[in-house]
Amino acid sequence: MSRPKVILDPAFRRLENIFTARDLERLYAIADVVWGKNEEMPAAEIEAVKSEVAAIITGHWRHGEVASYPNLKAIMEVSGGLPSPDAVDYQTCFARGIRVLSCAPAFGPAVAELGLGLAIASSRQIVSNHEGFRKGEANWSHVEDGGAFTLYGKQMGFIGFGGLARSLQKLVAPFECPIQVYDPWLTDTYLRDQGVEPVELERLLKTSRFIFVLAVPSASNKAMIDRELLAAIPKDSIFVLLSRSHVVDFDALTEFLLKGQFKAAIDVFPQEPLRMEHPIRQAQNVIFSSHRAGAIGEALQNIGRIVVNDLEAVLNDLMPQYMQAAQPEFIKLRSRRT
Repeated sequence: MSRPKVILDPAFRRLENIFTARDLERLYAIADVVWGKNEEMPAAEIEAVKSEVAAIITGHWRHGEVASYPNLKAIMEVSGGLPSPDAVDYQTCFARGIRVLSCAPAFGPAVAELGLGLAIASSRQIVSNHEGFRKGEANWSHVEDGGAFTLYGKQMGFIGFGGLARSLQKLVAPFECPIQVYDPWLTDTYLRDQGVEPVELERLLKTSRFIFVLAVPSASNKAMIDRELLAAIPKDSIFVLLSRSHVVDFDALTEFLLKGQFKAAIDVFPQEPLRMEHPIRQAQNVIFSSHRAGAIGEALQNIGRIVVNDLEAVLNDLMPQYMQAAQPEFIKLRSRRT
């Protein structure tokens, strides 16, 4: 009996970065793997196997019309996000039961861990005191506390409550922090059942000591945290930008941080690498991270593990359990055409 054909075309990812030898062995054991190289699969070779392919593992969708794959069961994205509605015909996918899956959950724990680290580093002044120590300007505790404070019991605000937020919620649990959440895509009942308080965005920004931006980008939330809302953040709060800069008016954020309006820790930027002359580099109350929250070996190799786990399920007509599945409601909100 012939095995199902699966296109393995992960570029821009590299196979050796996202698959352990064991997971790659598992993949080849359950499917007839087509291509399986780091370079992009040529269009002619894609065309030659379209009629037989059951699943496509891809770094970004560039494989043509979904309707041209009569036996397709799954699109498995290894970039970290779901394919754009401009690239993939979700209507056809939903109508035909084709799973569109993202490897985003592979990064959740690692990104949450760095987010917690950035919050602690900022509130306890770890980076600034480290630099001061090198210069002989350390803020010794017997002289003054310097305004440092702990996480314990402080009000936290999560903007977005997807997989990343739930990973972070587990990590901050020992600090016994109340958590309020703004997520217009979830019901208040669901949020309360998760042990968090649903609130409006303005209230969250005004009343949270730690603000974590965890929302997935969509057409409806571009620059959602605008100048007026940023102005509401208290001076003693810390703004941790982890998911995408898409949801923040970054120019306004830069202005406020240069004025010392509040503190921030930032891992994502509108252009990456950030140009050297960007004024935010001069802000003294910011800890910077160069989009490294999830880009570590352990997190990357989680991608291969969950891809093979869910591919095994899909090829056996079972429900995938590990990757993030596209939902019609989410795609509708995310689509640039709505």
